[in-house]
This record gives sequence, C-alpha cells and structure tokens, in this order.
Amino acid sequence: MKEVTNMLERYAQEISEYLSSLMGRSIIITDINGIIIGAPQKERLGTLHRPSVPCIKYKKISFDDERTAKEMGVWYPGSTVPLFYNGSVIGTAAIAGSPEVVLEFTMLVKNQIESLLREKVHTPYLLSSQKNINELVREISSFDPRTGENETLIQKALRLGIKLELPRAVMAIFFSNFCGLQLNKNPMKISYDSYTDPIAEEINYSSMHSRVIEILREQFPDPQNIIAGTARDRFVVMRVISAGDEKETIAEDEAVTAAAQEIYKNLKEASIETMIGLGHPAKNLYELPMAYKNAWDVVETAGKLQLAPGVHHYEDFRLEEMILCMRPNFSTRSIEKKFTELIKEEDSRELLETFLVYCESFFSKQLAAEKLHLHRNTLSYRLMKLEEKTGLRLDHFPQVTACYLTLKRLKLA
Repeated sequence: MKEVTNMLERYAQEISEYLSSLMGRSIIITDINGIIIGAPQKERLGTLHRPSVPCIKYKKISFDDERTAKEMGVWYPGSTVPLFYNGSVIGTAAIAGSPEVVLEFTMLVKNQIESLLREKVHTPYLLSSQKNINELVREISSFDPRTGENETLIQKALRLGIKLELPRAVMAIFFSNFCGLQLNKNPMKISYDSYTDPIAEEINYSSMHSRVIEILREQFPDPQNIIAGTARDRFVVMRVISAGDEKETIAEDEAVTAAAQEIYKNLKEASIETMIGLGHPAKNLYELPMAYKNAWDVVETAGKLQLAPGVHHYEDFRLEEMILCMRPNFSTRSIEKKFTELIKEEDSRELLETFLVYCESFFSKQLAAEKLHLHRNTLSYRLMKLEEKTGLRLDHFPQVTACYLTLKRLKLA
C-alpha cells in the first residue's frame, strides 16, 4: 500500500492538471490525511482540504453547496469522493461546481484517477513480464509434443515462475466488438473512433490491453494461472485445475464455466462484448497445445453459427467438430449442391431452418413448433413442402440424418 500512496503523491499534480484541463473544472487530489497533493492552483498544495476529512473517515461521497463550502473554509462548492485501491481508501478527489451540475462527473473523475493510478503502478511490471508471458503462450500454442523437445519450454516457463506440468483448463476470449467500442462505461474511460489519429489509437489499445489483463488477473489471482494477450482482440487464460476423480473433474469444469461467465459479465459492464470459448482440460504440457486450439475452435465455431456473444463450452460443439472432420464424397456433395441452391431462395431458407429445429427437437413437431413460435399445423405444412421440394422422406431416419449433417456442414463452411 505504501508503494501506491507514494505513486499517488508522485503523480497527483500531473493527474490533477490533466483532468482539470480536460473537464474545464478545478479538480484537486488529497492524500489519506486530506492534505492537497494535486491542484491546478499550486498555492493550495500542502493545505488541508476540510471536506476530505469526513469523506475519508466514512468512505462516502459528499456534496457541499456554496454556503457549506464557505463554512468549511474551502474555495468553491463541489463534491468530494474517496479514492480506493484494492478496497482501501488512499486519498480523495474533489471537483468544483454546484452539486447538481458536477454530480454526473464525480464518478467519472473518481474512476479515471483510480484507473490512471493503477496503470502507473502496474505498467512498468506488466510491460516487462507480460511480454514474456505472451511469448510463452505463443510457444505453447505451436509446441509439437511429438518432438519431445519440451525441456527448453519448461525451463523458460520456470524462469517466469510457471510450472507447465500442472493440469490446466483453457479459456479463449475474443472481443466481438473491439473495433467499434462505445466505452461510456469502460473501466479505462477511453474512446475509439475510426477517424482518430492512429498513434492515439495505439495508446488507447495499449491502455485497454493492460486493463483487460488486470481484470483477468483479479478474477484468476493464482500466479500459476497463465494469462496472456495473443492479439489486440484476443486473450487467453490457462487456469490451473486439480487432477482428481470424475466427480472433482465435473466440479472443476463447473467452476471454470462460472468464472468465464463472471468474466463475460465484467467485460460486458465495460461495454465490451465477448465470445468466450472453453476448451477441454489439459492434464499436462503435452495436452495443452490441443486444449488451446480447442478453445479457439469453440470461438470460431460459435462465430460461424452466428451465436450471440457469451460463454460457449466445447461440450456444446462435439457434433460440429465431428462434422468439420468429415470428408465429403460424391454422394454428400450432391446433397450439398441441392441445399446450396435452396438456401438462395428466401422461402426455402425458412423451410430448411424449420427442418433443422425439427431434428434438434428430437423429431417432435410439438416441441419444434414451440421453439419456432408456430402453430403445429404450420410446422407440418412447412415440413411437407420441404419433402416436395427435395424428395426427402422424413420417415427415413438415415436420409434425414444425412440431410441434417449436410445442412450443418454448410452452416459451418
């Protein structure tokens, strides 16, 4: 905590001047004792800001109108808010102006200062160690267990304090809206526009990248968890899990899924839509590259199926994985050709979608009709029209299965 308070004292004046010029209002920063350590009016440095004393004591935001400000001996009316780091108060920020005007800016200022401070504290460490971790993950992803040349990779990881022989679950995180963010609620309070200066964009991306790594670290604090950014819009978490019996494996899987859903929720609150893929668990280093690939395959498959952003599990795509491994022959190509032509027709696309839902409803017309919000007679009519157009016999299970798999394959192509 001492490091953080020292960092606040070191950068308070810089942050105060920057935010004051940006907001067009006087913003001061105090230390844990309410002494001003950052202010546009430098003559105020080292003096006591009285409204900060109760704000620090009770850890609550306060608002002072013009009369109250004069009674407390401060220059202007405004609001004062405590600054936190890891749950502890480290000082305050005050923004000048009538309470009803500055209310909407108060939390923005607080979040911006805390975010800037976090970056000042973590960036020097992150830039050095995170770069090495990112490189380690790239090497893991391309590692071929068949070569047996694993010692170099193991030693490289050990120098970073990471034991690669531990079992891990892989989580792939893709920012589905990274190039069009509306970051009103973003934890960094940065904005992105396609017409802005490219150098400024790089700075914004860098801030975003560091903050996302930090969010993931907060969620997965174990130092043996490998957390890396593999691209601007791609992150990966290799979370340590226990290697137990089947019951423990199921419990671990549920815990990983719950953690992924929490990450999705936290990033969505920051206006970042994500597609998160959970790969199969890896018992050791030899299985880790395949688990990594599997997690990204889940993300890619979810994208091909045009699924909504969210958490997707490898168990949900076993059929799709099998279909992607199929080698099409002359027979399946003839079916594909027929369906490809039908997909071009708007009416026929509706019939094909109905057929897919019917198959995935265990061939229950009642259940399929409910899923499609149709009357059962309407569903039956659509299936009959499909039989007429394609020659498909819905009472012939092998034929229905072949057509279903072909349609799924076309959706994945």
